[in-house]
Amino acid sequence: MGKAKDISFLDWVEEALPADFSRKHMFGGYAYYYESRLILVIFESPGEKTYKGRRADFDLWDGCLFPAEREHHEAIKKLFPILVNHPVLGKWLYLPQQTEDFEEVATRVIRQLLRRADLFGVYPKSKKPKTTRKEPIEAWKPTPIPSMFSDEPAEQRIQRAKKISDLLNLGPVSEKEFHKAGIKTVSQFVKLGWKKTMVKLVKANRRNRHAVFAYAVIGALQNIEWNAISAADKEQARELMKSLKSK
Repeated sequence: MGKAKDISFLDWVEEALPADFSRKHMFGGYAYYYESRLILVIFESPGEKTYKGRRADFDLWDGCLFPAEREHHEAIKKLFPILVNHPVLGKWLYLPQQTEDFEEVATRVIRQLLRRADLFGVYPKSKKPKTTRKEPIEAWKPTPIPSMFSDEPAEQRIQRAKKISDLLNLGPVSEKEFHKAGIKTVSQFVKLGWKKTMVKLVKANRRNRHAVFAYAVIGALQNIEWNAISAADKEQARELMKSLKSK
């Protein structure tokens, strides 16, 4: 098994997990547990594609690993055909970071695994329950939208917003990152625009260099959900994130 390293960018997935998850080191990355089940492993070590003389078309230790019992693999792949059995850990399903629209796909899988406790996740042998859980786990929900801002045009919402976390897609965690980048007010954010804002966010914290965060920033200025921004905006966001990585 290849030796991975601590993640530096992929920990954005934690925002899609329930607040009471637990985390441990695994494969040089992080393993995430929820209600005694192992539901996700993330690692980030690009470059290694070969295992036991066989070469994969993707990096083996750079992406999201979704633990699941083998009996559920077929059903999961019907939901997400893009997932593959990991070449080394074949009993679990894998989404390489090289996958097109990786951030969007990973987010969709994470949301689904929280809904489908019957398909996703595995219990450590010492913690496997004697009875099968029948009720589904409640799905993760995004930061609630204040009613005073619901269905408002972007201009009105921006005018009403007293702080950055009042904007759609941007909660308290995002607001802290904005403050670290020196962006303290909504007016500063609007004046900078999303591209200059992302440059500052990444400069302040390299872990902010992921496309989903850029989608959220764009959506905040347009007052639309991050995954509803235009394909052109998504493409620009991905290109900017790639350029910031090279720098």
